[in-house]
Amino acid sequence: MLLWQMKTSNTENYEIMPTPSTYKIDWEDLDSDSYREINEGNLIDEVISTSWSKLYFTYNCLTEEEIQSLLPKLKHNPLYIKAKNPIFGNEYESLEMRCSKKSAEMLETGDYSLSFNLVQKKKVNGQ
Repeated sequence: MLLWQMKTSNTENYEIMPTPSTYKIDWEDLDSDSYREINEGNLIDEVISTSWSKLYFTYNCLTEEEIQSLLPKLKHNPLYIKAKNPIFGNEYESLEMRCSKKSAEMLETGDYSLSFNLVQKKKVNGQ
């Protein structure tokens, strides 16, 4: 299943990435100077933009070659990602992102599990 594609510069072609074992998306609205009223507890906020994406990927069983291929790509900032994202409908949305966290574990088989997230950096149409 094609879930995501990546490129590390704005000029090269997208590379189809392997299908992860799990794929999760969080969306967050951005606001400016939000605070709660002291007496009533009402939230006073000014929404700047809606539905900023954070993508989570988990691979349960990668060979040493596969993890060695993927990890260096995640160092680039920004990463240009096309990912299946239902907030944007059925289309693959192109997003400028960065990897903010990654974690690997060596399994008893000698393979690796890898988890990481990608955080949206720039606003896209509809936000």
